[in-house]
Amino acid sequence: MSDELYPRDMLRTASDIRFAGSLPDAGGHATLDNPFCGDRVGFDVTLADGRIKSLRHQVKACVICQASAALLSAEAEGRTADDILDLGDRLMAGLKQDARPLLAGHPAFDLFTGITRHRARFACVLLPFEALEAATREAEKATS
Repeated sequence: MSDELYPRDMLRTASDIRFAGSLPDAGGHATLDNPFCGDRVGFDVTLADGRIKSLRHQVKACVICQASAALLSAEAEGRTADDILDLGDRLMAGLKQDARPLLAGHPAFDLFTGITRHRARFACVLLPFEALEAATREAEKATS
């Protein structure tokens, strides 16, 4: 395994299961797949006042995608679907530009700096953002 692509911090983060599982009372759920690599990410969310109150993820994916889901889950409480979309867009811009930090205000995401030279892996980082946004949008529809 390449230390550049899979640093120890990423492996440690990918093993964080605090937000793994499902929510029986979820207001929204979405599962998305990356057909190119086989990653699959699902999120269950509940909302309060349009913001994420609680969430759980189901991830069958590479280490990069697992780490991204774990980091995003730790940052998501209190955010809206638009916030999640914005975070994902800014992270993608950081990856494309090889920026430091990758995502201003969120230093934990710098563990993906080794991916900037591997464009095919950007989708692995961003799939959890897309799945969480979709689940949050579904929960918004259910409450409106």
